[in-house]
Amino acid sequence: MRVCVVGAGLAGLAAARALNEAGHEIIVLEARDRVGGRVWSEALVNGVVVERGAEFVLEGYDLLRRYVGELGLTLADTGMSYYVREPRGGTPTTLAEIASVSDLISSAAASAAADVTVTGLLASLPISEGVRDAVVARSSVSAAWPAEELAASALGDTAVGLLPLASYRIAGGNQQLAERLADGLRGAIRLRSPVRAVVWSDSGVVVRTESGEVVAEAAILAVPLAVLLDLTFEPALPRWKRAALAEMAVGHAAKLHVPLLADVPASAVLSVPDRFWCWTATDGSGAVQRSVNCFAGSGPALSALGVERGPKEWLAALTALRPDLPLEASGALLTTWQDDPYARMAYSAHGVGRHPDEELLCRPVERLHFAGEHTGGEHFGLMEGALRSGRRAADELAAEGRQTS
Repeated sequence: MRVCVVGAGLAGLAAARALNEAGHEIIVLEARDRVGGRVWSEALVNGVVVERGAEFVLEGYDLLRRYVGELGLTLADTGMSYYVREPRGGTPTTLAEIASVSDLISSAAASAAADVTVTGLLASLPISEGVRDAVVARSSVSAAWPAEELAASALGDTAVGLLPLASYRIAGGNQQLAERLADGLRGAIRLRSPVRAVVWSDSGVVVRTESGEVVAEAAILAVPLAVLLDLTFEPALPRWKRAALAEMAVGHAAKLHVPLLADVPASAVLSVPDRFWCWTATDGSGAVQRSVNCFAGSGPALSALGVERGPKEWLAALTALRPDLPLEASGALLTTWQDDPYARMAYSAHGVGRHPDEELLCRPVERLHFAGEHTGGEHFGLMEGALRSGRRAADELAAEGRQTS
């Protein structure tokens, strides 16, 4: 079977690799000049490799860990925990105080109605203002969506419990995973090939790019949700599919990386009022890298930090939050995704009042199959979800081929 895979992020590459190994003819169209999509590793001016996109490898990343082993990569312990972030600013609170009510919050979130927001749920619980503000900030940052519009179910994850679980990244940069997945597919991957339209029927697919078109028996669409929603389909996708996709929220986030002029210990700190967190972490050598890494989540947080105007305002906020860090401000690296034409978002989220249907999100439309973190089920928004979605789409196509053979 000849299959066109649109997108060379982790989802598209996982699908293409599986189909290629099964003997199918694969063509991968990627708009960028690199593979990886929202997984993007780059070196700062001091040589430290940072993650401009997806970063942490956490509990439950079983498929990613399998690929890491198969592809000859290694995981590096970050020396800090993604889940435990010291809250600073706003009404004072402590990690111990938050942990003491985490079970109460998680339990209430598990039984909350679908139309209850994070802020609404927290306001109904007997917790201090400091805890409430810190949890609101934490949920907004992690979900890349305002807590005032975020479904209360977001409070049921491990992060609220502040469990000091280990956090990892791929030693040398997460983008290596994409590059290793692409090995063996180099002749099939066409970079700088943004897709403009997809023409589909029950007999096949024509994918149009600026430089030509690809005719295939089937296609896997593995582009970010925001890009998919704006893609031209001829004919239009059926109403049920468009409605299912619209139920997922488009989350926004940005990252700021700043070189450091001296060694510092590993750390993780949350700015409660500014809704960003920052961390210093070890690399594959076991030493703490000379960089501080920052992540801000939700549109209002990005606006307040002035990211559309560059890193200056965020740098000022970071300096106030972490006066202990010897920043090399001139080497700051800011990454935004909402203004990236091939992403237009950070990752998907569950907004209040929305009811994403996993089965409909994943269900094929004739010869069109769908992958990407937004179809990752419980792993939506994560590298693990992207990888699993790509394998799932490849399995669907393999089953389809067996039925028609």
